[in-house]
Amino acid sequence: MTESAPAQRFLPTWEQVVALWDFVHGRTYAAAAPTIRLNGEPPHAPGSDLARVAEVNGALYEVTSHLCRRLYDEFENGVPGPIADASWDALLTITAAWRDDPELPSWVNELLPVKPR
Repeated sequence: MTESAPAQRFLPTWEQVVALWDFVHGRTYAAAAPTIRLNGEPPHAPGSDLARVAEVNGALYEVTSHLCRRLYDEFENGVPGPIADASWDALLTITAAWRDDPELPSWVNELLPVKPR
């Protein structure tokens, strides 16, 4: 019986997390632009398309922020472990939606999950 070698582990640097966080948040902000209300404008009607876009955008922003904070916490801990691995994998999975975006940092594409056929 043979044992397989552990998978090659890649965790980003602090700066790479910052760059990816900035990229994803820039995309979420751009997507939310139509939902931004100016001073005095009433809220979007509950259940409306604009309200849903704002909700999804807010959720994506919160999730990516949470994942990045978990990575930072792991880095500060000094020995990143499974939480860092899972957070990084999730962040890359989210980022795959923009794999063809010319502004995506060039180093990210080689780390993204394989594009489904």
